[in-house]
Amino acid sequence: MNGLSEYFAMGGDGRFIWSAYVVALSVLVAIFVVSLRSYHARRAELNALQESDVSDSSGRHGDESL
Repeated sequence: MNGLSEYFAMGGDGRFIWSAYVVALSVLVAIFVVSLRSYHARRAELNALQESDVSDSSGRHGDESL
């Protein structure tokens, strides 16, 4: 067990090294969560736009002239 303790201590610099890992992992998790929420929001927005486009085009009956 002493070897494992020495590994985590990393020659006395363990608290700096492990805190850097914790900060980096926290940032990566935060980026992932923000990206996932943004994805779901954009997906919902796209679905709403597609539904409104389908309902708009169903009432036109092809009488549009460009």
